[in-house]
Amino acid sequence: MSKKIFNNIFLKIISAILAIIAWLVLVNISDPTTNITISGVSVNFENESALTEKGYSYEVVDGSKISVDISGPKSMITSLRAADVSAVVDLALMSDFSDYADIYVTVKKDGDELKDINVTPKTSSVKLNISNRSQADHKVDVRLKGSVGSEERITDLSVSPGTVRIAGPAEKVKNISGIIAEVDIQDKKDEISEDVNIQPVDADGNVVNDDQIVLSRSTVRVTGKIISAKSVPIVYSTQGTPHKDYELKGVELSSDSVTISGSEGTLEKIKKFEIPSSALDIEGISADKIYRIWLSDYAPEGVNVESENAVQATVKVTKKSQ
Repeated sequence: MSKKIFNNIFLKIISAILAIIAWLVLVNISDPTTNITISGVSVNFENESALTEKGYSYEVVDGSKISVDISGPKSMITSLRAADVSAVVDLALMSDFSDYADIYVTVKKDGDELKDINVTPKTSSVKLNISNRSQADHKVDVRLKGSVGSEERITDLSVSPGTVRIAGPAEKVKNISGIIAEVDIQDKKDEISEDVNIQPVDADGNVVNDDQIVLSRSTVRVTGKIISAKSVPIVYSTQGTPHKDYELKGVELSSDSVTISGSEGTLEKIKKFEIPSSALDIEGISADKIYRIWLSDYAPEGVNVESENAVQATVKVTKKSQ
């Protein structure tokens, strides 16, 4: 009994599939899908005020007339003509940084848009020549607001992307001198890592608020580290002795302290910054001598020099009295 029921269900499924196939074949025979190409379709422009309100004017360089491929039921598309095809460019949707604008195509018959067809323009965009529009690339500078602790420093400050493009009326673009990303560092600890709004500024560093100046992006990523820092005295010693007729009078350093940074635990152990005697070898000198010392060469492991790295040491000698 169950075997008969199973066979009946199987036969019904087969019958349904065959019926669908037969219907598709019948429809395709009576009204087959076909393809046509319509040439000489004029492209129309909408929302021209999006350009003219900025003082721009434009002319079409390429794409004022296009060809369109249409596929669909034969009875629906074979009678179509260029007048039935609407090709439109919406200038309000055009990028401020491009000379190309997309073409949107629809087909109407007797006032109704045809839905059951595929329409593909052979030219997908028009090229325009836009007068009085200017573009410029500017480096993004980070502007810090607030401050970190007195014994903290910001290092490895970076911004990505480092350059942003602006566009707008030529007379306004030329007045933009840079782009700033302002970061509030008040009470921040350990690191900076955030997306920051950017703004154009003039030559005096004042923010320019003008809707006609468009930026290629609205934010940039700013990162950096906030590390402990402190100032410690510089100490030194000399190596060797002057010429036999001379004696050491003294050593003068261009700076008697240095600001260093590192982990809090490392800095706690450092009370002074030592310049080794090998850096001040005075063996055999018979006149004053200047030494240029790079402090970073003698920084302890895990410590960075934050203040002036180069220190000048002037070793002075005097002739021994007879």
